[in-house]
Amino acid sequence: MGKTIIGFILGIITLIGGYGLVFGSNLVFGSDTKFVATLSDSVYPNSDELSKTIAIYQSQNDISSFKVRSLCNISSSFLTQEQGLYFFEIDYKNAPDCKNGNIYLESLGQKYVGTMHDISIVRSADLVLQYVDYSDSDLKGLAEKLTPVIKKNAIFKNYNGAEITKNYSFLKGQRLYNEAILAQEVIQTILKARLQKYISPVPGGNISENPNKIPNAGRPYRSAYTDGIHHGWDIDAALNSDVVALDDGVIVRIVDDFMDSDFSRVVYGAGMSDNQKLKNLDILRGNQVWLKTMKGEVIFYSHLSSVVDSLQEGQLVQSGTKLGKIGVSGVPESGYDDYHLHFPIMKNPYNASRAGSYDFGDYMSWDWQTKGLNTAQTIAAQKNIFK
Repeated sequence: MGKTIIGFILGIITLIGGYGLVFGSNLVFGSDTKFVATLSDSVYPNSDELSKTIAIYQSQNDISSFKVRSLCNISSSFLTQEQGLYFFEIDYKNAPDCKNGNIYLESLGQKYVGTMHDISIVRSADLVLQYVDYSDSDLKGLAEKLTPVIKKNAIFKNYNGAEITKNYSFLKGQRLYNEAILAQEVIQTILKARLQKYISPVPGGNISENPNKIPNAGRPYRSAYTDGIHHGWDIDAALNSDVVALDDGVIVRIVDDFMDSDFSRVVYGAGMSDNQKLKNLDILRGNQVWLKTMKGEVIFYSHLSSVVDSLQEGQLVQSGTKLGKIGVSGVPESGYDDYHLHFPIMKNPYNASRAGSYDFGDYMSWDWQTKGLNTAQTIAAQKNIFK
């Protein structure tokens, strides 16, 4: 490696503009073996091109036989070395569900603390969650900001990775290009999906137009412990009928262990806060699955008898994916047999300053779809929401 490239790698101290070589801060003073940099601090296990990165270590000893380890199921291989810098490739392709990407060097069972460094694992679901909280106009703006990065680094897109030590900057350009392309693809996928209406979450089922089973219908008999309003849509169907994802999206919450004893958690009393009313409503939804759609809205699939065993929070699902079965969990009235899927659609406020940081409490406090409309307006709105 020429002096220029070595100086380039060892001289960069901070991350500039969100890109560049990233240096570890968790180094052991006086250690003979240290972490220096990575090609990228983010790996994308669902992407063939971006599931790998290169980690560089500095050592006075020959560490070519060492392995890069992690709490994740990663693979690593030594690539090359020059003038005390050792290059290792690490691959997260087999670690799509791992959440901690911390890496370190290991030899003969000994961990080298001075080589520990954090790697961010970015799954397809994480990318969707990163962008779905933005409005259409904000998403288009983000996509436009990626265009100069793509144009600048397009010359590196077909670089084959030969002579790593001499052409490390080529690899860096290729990485920036591929990451920007992936981000743009996710944004365009979201924007395209937003042009589509939702499918019925109960295959073959029709959304009720019964004024008592649509959003904004009154529930005065529950006004002592809720806001006394029906927030969601209903679809009548037989007990244990399948319910499916009405759009592509990410599972953000699963409750599959509701018991009748949970009714004891409902709080009653005058002067109850709006937040407590929301908590009471959450209990009354029983077993539930929350799906965050490509529109950024969150669907509360409620009163389920069961949830699909393999379903996981943080899972990216396609429209039509089976989520669970219709039940009556969370319904406090004994002998209730009006079987249906109840599913509020909570509208994303598209607050750019909060994008990517909403939590379950936020989702419950969002306005529900068609809030404030009268019966005729609510029924008419179905045609704009569902296919």
